[in-house]
Amino acid sequence: MVKRMNLVRLLFASVLLASTAFAQTVRWSDAGTGDPADLQLVFTDCAPEGEPGLPALTGATLNFAGRSEQTSIINFSITRSVVLSYRLQIRQPGSVTIPEFKVKTNKGDLTVPAFTTDQVRPGPEADVHARLTPKSATVWAGEVFPLTYSIDVARRSFSNFGGGVDWESAPLLAEDWSKPEAVETTRNGEVRLNLMFNTRAYAKSAGTLRLNPVNQLLNLAIGTVGFGIFQQQRIEQVAASTNRPELRVKPLPLPAPANFNGAVGQFQLNSKVVPANAAVGEPVTWTLELTGTGNWPDISGLPARSVSKDFQVIQPQARRTLAEGKLFEGTLTEDVVLIPTKPGTYTLGGMEISLFNPATGAYETLQTAAVTVTVNAAAAPRFNVTPPAEPAASTPHAPDLTPPAAPTDPMGLPRDPVIGSARAPVPFPGRAALLTAALLPVGLPVFGWLILAALRAARLDPNRPRRAARRRLADVLAQLRDASAEARPALLLAWQRETARMWSLPQAVPPPHALPGEAWSQLWRESERAIYGAKPELPSDWQARAEAALATTKIPGSAWPRFYRPRHLLPFLGAIAFLCVLPAIKAADPAAAYREGRFDRAEASWRETVRQNPVDWIARHNLALALAQQDRWAEAAAHATTAWMQHPRDEATRWNLALTCNRAGFTPTAIAPLLASSPRTELAGLASPAEWEHVLVAGTSLIALGLFLWLLVAYGHLPRGTRWAAWTGLSLGLLLVALSGISRSAYGIAAHPGAALVWRGGDLYSIPTEAETAQQTTPLPAGTMGVADKIFLGWTRLSFPNGQTGWVRHSEIVMLWR
Repeated sequence: MVKRMNLVRLLFASVLLASTAFAQTVRWSDAGTGDPADLQLVFTDCAPEGEPGLPALTGATLNFAGRSEQTSIINFSITRSVVLSYRLQIRQPGSVTIPEFKVKTNKGDLTVPAFTTDQVRPGPEADVHARLTPKSATVWAGEVFPLTYSIDVARRSFSNFGGGVDWESAPLLAEDWSKPEAVETTRNGEVRLNLMFNTRAYAKSAGTLRLNPVNQLLNLAIGTVGFGIFQQQRIEQVAASTNRPELRVKPLPLPAPANFNGAVGQFQLNSKVVPANAAVGEPVTWTLELTGTGNWPDISGLPARSVSKDFQVIQPQARRTLAEGKLFEGTLTEDVVLIPTKPGTYTLGGMEISLFNPATGAYETLQTAAVTVTVNAAAAPRFNVTPPAEPAASTPHAPDLTPPAAPTDPMGLPRDPVIGSARAPVPFPGRAALLTAALLPVGLPVFGWLILAALRAARLDPNRPRRAARRRLADVLAQLRDASAEARPALLLAWQRETARMWSLPQAVPPPHALPGEAWSQLWRESERAIYGAKPELPSDWQARAEAALATTKIPGSAWPRFYRPRHLLPFLGAIAFLCVLPAIKAADPAAAYREGRFDRAEASWRETVRQNPVDWIARHNLALALAQQDRWAEAAAHATTAWMQHPRDEATRWNLALTCNRAGFTPTAIAPLLASSPRTELAGLASPAEWEHVLVAGTSLIALGLFLWLLVAYGHLPRGTRWAAWTGLSLGLLLVALSGISRSAYGIAAHPGAALVWRGGDLYSIPTEAETAQQTTPLPAGTMGVADKIFLGWTRLSFPNGQTGWVRHSEIVMLWR
């Protein structure tokens, strides 16, 4: 029994292996999109090795669209497939037959059966005409000739290029294609776009050539998707392929001159010898230069030159220089250094080189004139011999006197304090706040757009005159209720006029049956009898029936006004008030104590001013002066740095910063790059970081204003002549944004509102305590700058740009902005 079961298992495994071995197939199939131009090449239980070599199709092109993999399990049988998707492009409608071909897979070479599609309709590529055109169908071997690749496409459908130009230039040698040049033409009432690329090429050998086609992907707009303001173009990528023009390459005439080096084109040959007069042992440089346009890759070099044996010859390598981006325009220069060994007169013979000029179809010879070089004998050596002293003249020569150096201006003392008080702007509390303030004005065009659109909708509302007429009709009925017999006809005429307007009746005197409904028609007839009849009387219930008819008449209204109620605009009034109202700070005047030499009292007064108003740069500057007078240079340098950061334009703050940092022996880390002279630092020094942030906000506001002016012009609220104002706002806004971004970034960490400067060197602690613990510490030199993010019992935690954090005593740091 066991042997029988083993035999059954063995047979089952053999059948399974056999079925698996013959399961690999590759076939074409329809993609199932409903478009027979969408095809799939399905690899079942195998995978392609590289890109499949598809057969060439007549009048059709297969473009690769993507690759996917699928796995299916049916009746416990696992099938894995690799699907290559293609898009079939044709120019004439009809079915396409793909012949049988072989493809390499990871299971060996497999045969793909022939496949015939259903009727395929030409796609948008049928309206694209690409053409490759040489300037002439017949050229000489080696002649550089222009080639033009052009694409003719409808302007309405062309979106952009889907890739670069793909062209196999062999057997030609060609330059890169130029940038496209666009020319618009009108044909059959449609605007066409002719895109032209240019290059140059040449063929090395004679014969008849069939040039390869140029291929390029284009993105065409074939409609829109979505609706309303959410519409967007539907883009389809198609492949454009040119024709294959025939080119006849003629061989160069025979026989060629003996000194022909293969140059074909237009060239010039120049020769120069420097110097023409030399002494024995002095080098003479003989330069030969070939320049022009032609087949430079086939030009091997310049002809050899012969000179007298009385010269030692040093010949460096020839230099070939091509014009930038050009392959066929260049210069070949060869310098020969001649060192004469004997005096005499020598003639350097003229040079000749033959080339073929395709413009004339004949060989030409370029020549240079012979040059005469005169070599003189070497000069006798000179010895350092001191001549005898001459007798002294009757008048003794006055000795030379060197004037002493002029003294420099004195330095090293603190300057006088600045009188008054000034508040420096504070940077935004973070990058998010800065971006919010910068982008907030951009909302102005959006709000303006909505308002202008709403006003336009109200102005063009077709029911607006009807609603106005209904309101006036209600007023007329109210007046009719208490009107006298004399005033009633005029009011009834007004009632008829407003009724006709409410119902949009085109007639000047509409008949009763023109009104909608029997109730309105009856009211109209009764009003006419009362106006024009013998008895100008109305039925007793006419007033009630007219009011009831009006009450039941509803005219559609606009729903937009409720979106623009005043309460939605009130927050902007609060923002404007916040920007306009600034707190008034009373400035202290400790300058008298400073002038009297009581620096400690002046320091206490200015320190209190700084405590109350940390961004008073004048108080900061004067506090640094008072500290410097007491030889507390390190702390003075910290406050001088803060004053300069808050107001870098003032010459006194820069002077004090340089003096105090020099005496303190350190330069703050974030300030050091700003003290170097460069265009960026000069620009950044025109304003503080906070002021540059305000410039950024002003720039975005100008951009928003420019966009809003464009909207006003587009909606017809401003004349078109004011477009210059919109351009000016946009240009100036972009300039301010760029300048502010470059300048603010120059300040680095010092622009952070929590920036702190360590003025007294010490240790950076892991935890806020100096007790004997196992905590780690690291030296913290004076001049280090970080960002203060936490405070705990007289300690401040600093974060540094490299990610390090630690605690330091608050008395050892100076906050730059608070």
